[in-house]
Amino acid sequence: MKIKTATTVKIEKSLYDSFKILGIQNNLTLQTFVEKCVHLYVGDSSYSSSFRTIVNNFVVPVLSVTDTTTGSLSS
Repeated sequence: MKIKTATTVKIEKSLYDSFKILGIQNNLTLQTFVEKCVHLYVGDSSYSSSFRTIVNNFVVPVLSVTDTTTGSLSS
């Protein structure tokens, strides 16, 4: 059995909810998705190189911003 490392990530709730729906439809768990992405990112194939470029250049859109002074959300 392979030894696994436990990690914690925080993800926007609405983004995770959308992933859960697609994950169920495609029989894909977050665990499997992350493992596949990490394999692609650290791999040495030409596809891995392209994947790294896409990930490194991707700008995550801001879905909502919390005002730290009031705690309210704004778009």
